[in-house]
Amino acid sequence: MLRKVRMLVFAALTSLLAVTVSAQVIDHKAYQERPIQLGTSGGNINDRSKSFCCGGTLGSLLKIGNASYILSNNHVLARTNQGKPGELIIQPGLIDQTPVCYQDTNDAVAALYQFVPISFDKKTTNKVDAAIALPKAGAVASDGSILEIGSPSSRVVDPTPGMLVKKSGRTTGLTYGQVQAVGVTIDVQYQLGCGTGKTVTARFVDQFAVSPSGFSAGGDSGSLIVTADNNNPVGLLFAGSKTLTFANKMSDVIAAFNGISSASLSVQQSAQAGRAGEVELRVEHARRVKERYRDFLEGLPEALGHGVGRSRSNPEEPAIQVYVRKGAEQARRMALPSLEGVPVEIIETGEIYALPGCTPCGVKAIKSCR
Repeated sequence: MLRKVRMLVFAALTSLLAVTVSAQVIDHKAYQERPIQLGTSGGNINDRSKSFCCGGTLGSLLKIGNASYILSNNHVLARTNQGKPGELIIQPGLIDQTPVCYQDTNDAVAALYQFVPISFDKKTTNKVDAAIALPKAGAVASDGSILEIGSPSSRVVDPTPGMLVKKSGRTTGLTYGQVQAVGVTIDVQYQLGCGTGKTVTARFVDQFAVSPSGFSAGGDSGSLIVTADNNNPVGLLFAGSKTLTFANKMSDVIAAFNGISSASLSVQQSAQAGRAGEVELRVEHARRVKERYRDFLEGLPEALGHGVGRSRSNPEEPAIQVYVRKGAEQARRMALPSLEGVPVEIIETGEIYALPGCTPCGVKAIKSCR
């Protein structure tokens, strides 16, 4: 009897331990022993001003030929076009150092290697906000493991409306969402200095949007978005509003860097034959209609962008979505209910910003620096 009681106690303790381990909270902001996993706090060691420092997420590992690089955003690794090759990339980022904003060279895990310049010219458009950094030997897990996700698949898929996705980022950790729209054109605000300086706008095309609002927050910039089931890379998180998160398509990110062979990664359309293929055709038709009426849509009051997603009244059918800063009712009154048979829906998003984390130096609490 005594032996039986001991066995029951041992079983109970084992179960309790299992629950404790599974419920353990992973701190994406904390210093990691090397080699680090990704989906963690990081950024450029020089990303600070006199009063503020900034950072984001070291999102994933991108393989180019025989070398692997940390992938994140231009505004995280390259200080929004201001970075120079060789600048140190640290983990955790300046916003999570002790003391906050401390530039500790001992925390370097990589060096800035290349970034895709962002154009702020009103006559030009962008497809990606992306940069890569060359890891130091032994500093990053060679399998590209991401906190709470594991190793992503090497098979990239394009987003489709309704696709279930997840991401692992510095601020909100592991979150799940759904692709709200594809073929998105948006105007995104950037601040040229960290917490200071001129605010400028860049136009991005062929992006995708993810809901709900809690999918990301400031500091999650650079996170890899993957499919919820198979960890297939879908996109690179870079911007957001009070209601939506926006991301570059992963296929465009891969194509943006020199030396990437089209054979190095498999890029697939996620829609398969049959009914899913029919939906894809209707989405593509809606995208073409949207582009034909682009000037009209962008002329609506407070318009910031547009995309194609599932209709709110009939999720089986696509709809043109127009994103407005404010005054959705006024935009609805001026918009047509449909264009060439495709429903038009007005969504009030608030302003759309790039999503670095920013905090006043000397204050161990992230805040908006806008």
